[in-house]
Amino acid sequence: MRVSRIKFVLATLAITLLFSSTPAIATEAPVIDYCAKKTTGKVRAITEGTCTKKERSLGAGPIVRGETHPSALVPQFKARYEAAKAAAKKKGHTLAITSGYRSLERQEMLYQRAIKRHGSAEAASKWVLPPEKSNHPWGIAIDINYGVGGTKGKKAAAWLEKNGYLYGLCRRYENEWWHFEPLVAPGQQCPVMEPYAS
Repeated sequence: MRVSRIKFVLATLAITLLFSSTPAIATEAPVIDYCAKKTTGKVRAITEGTCTKKERSLGAGPIVRGETHPSALVPQFKARYEAAKAAAKKKGHTLAITSGYRSLERQEMLYQRAIKRHGSAEAASKWVLPPEKSNHPWGIAIDINYGVGGTKGKKAAAWLEKNGYLYGLCRRYENEWWHFEPLVAPGQQCPVMEPYAS
């Protein structure tokens, strides 16, 4: 009788533990990089390892200013643009950087020219930022098809505005259809555009 009671208690305990325990929740591994195929721009997320030789590394987050001014576009930003360019080409669009990295001196010259053209620093800053505010001298801003390609060039920039988020590229200002920056991680929604630079 005693053995039967012990078996009953053990069986009850086993059933209670089996059904009352909370199942383990599987956690997803964090994305460490986004890789884009060089020929098509197709993007995939990776949680370990590295991108293949046939892919470009796009990074896993927004691209922000570094500690020192570069002398060209930030390489990961350029990779994002190249991936978007490949994808645009598959859809019949041609993307071209008409202005990317600018030296501090070049940015200052453009800013001073804008002041003369628009009549004040405040008005000029809606179109051209002073060197300390612009992301062009930091290698993280590009102008696409500005002044080239006519209607087709503008349509290609519109394609990038619509699809750029897949590569972490966003149109930043409402008044500049040509200006893009790496504001988000690839695949994340772009923030609401600012009316103009300031």
